[in-house]
Amino acid sequence: MENITLNEICKNCAECCKHYSFVELSQIEINALEKFTGLRFDVFTNPKGKAVEEYFLKFKDNGDCYFLNVNNGNYSCGVYEARPDICRNYPSEPSQHEVCDANKKICLSNNSG
Repeated sequence: MENITLNEICKNCAECCKHYSFVELSQIEINALEKFTGLRFDVFTNPKGKAVEEYFLKFKDNGDCYFLNVNNGNYSCGVYEARPDICRNYPSEPSQHEVCDANKKICLSNNSG
């Protein structure tokens, strides 16, 4: 049971990469993602508004992050090395910690048998 790492839990969960449609990106983050992916920013962003040059990370129609990969039921970040700060710092809020803790318990109980 102790051998289950957070990375293994994340591969089975990825709740932090779903249904967060307002992930703001700084220009530095946009530049890093462009360099890492080779994509233009307008491919993976949505404009925050018409009057400002600010952007949100784009999400797929199903609510998943544009860069979330799913392979045989396992999740992974397609831009892990260049992911935005909000992703690097997750979980940072008490409610986010609760979700992670609950999913950790589920994963541990599923792997204890």
